[in-house]
Parts: sequence; C-alpha cells; structure tokens
Amino acid sequence: MRIDPEYLKQLLTAFQDSPNTFTDIRELEEGGIDYQATVFEFHLLALGDQGFIAGTSGRAELGMSYGAGGDLMWSVVPLRLTAQGQAFADAINHSEIMATIKEKFIGASISTIATAAFAMLKAETIAHLPKHLLP
Repeated sequence: MRIDPEYLKQLLTAFQDSPNTFTDIRELEEGGIDYQATVFEFHLLALGDQGFIAGTSGRAELGMSYGAGGDLMWSVVPLRLTAQGQAFADAINHSEIMATIKEKFIGASISTIATAAFAMLKAETIAHLPKHLLP
C-alpha cells in the first residue's frame, strides 16, 4: 500500500477539526473517517511512525492490537496531533503544496511527502518576508 496524499489530508483535517486537544476513533468516525478500513490503519501507523500523532503519554499509542489470527482490534484511546503533526497538516492544507505533492510525489513515503511539504512551506514563507528580515 502507498501513501494517498488526499486521504492523508482528510485524516489530518479530521484531527484538526476536533474541538478538543485529543480525539479518538469514534470521533474520527463521526467526522467521516472509517477507522476499520485498511487505508486508515496504514495511514495512522505511518503518522505514528513519523511522530505526527501521539497518545496521552506522548508516544504513538494508537489503540491497535492484533489477535492470534491476525485480526485487527481497536481500543478507544485518546489521540492528538503533535506539534510536528500540526505543522505537517498546515503544510499540506496549502492548495499549491498539495497540488505539487499529488503531481510530483506520487507513491512517495510519508517522510518524503513531509520533507517536500515543509520545504515548500518554508520557501513560500521566505518569499513573503520583508527583505530586511531575510538571512
């Protein structure tokens, strides 16, 4: 399975749209995210791997466990975007950045997409700074 930038954006937006510091799979489901879908499992794990989401302890305690037969089981645990996760969500919410990711980074890993998104956001930010603030 490969990272789907549109799904990733949808998932990160669902985290950001939470009215609370923490969300959980039930609240995400109310926002249109099917937590039992394989695409959710895949993208949630990738976000956890990169440190973009965390549980209450600061680690990526996602509430997933696997039974003896390999069946995925969910526990409802509090989840939140980390500061880095918020920055990533903000970056891919820029329409120009998302368009570039979808055009030039098809099939890229989440770390490549994040690196590209942060670099594009930095370049855009620098372009809007007054000349006296530039390095």
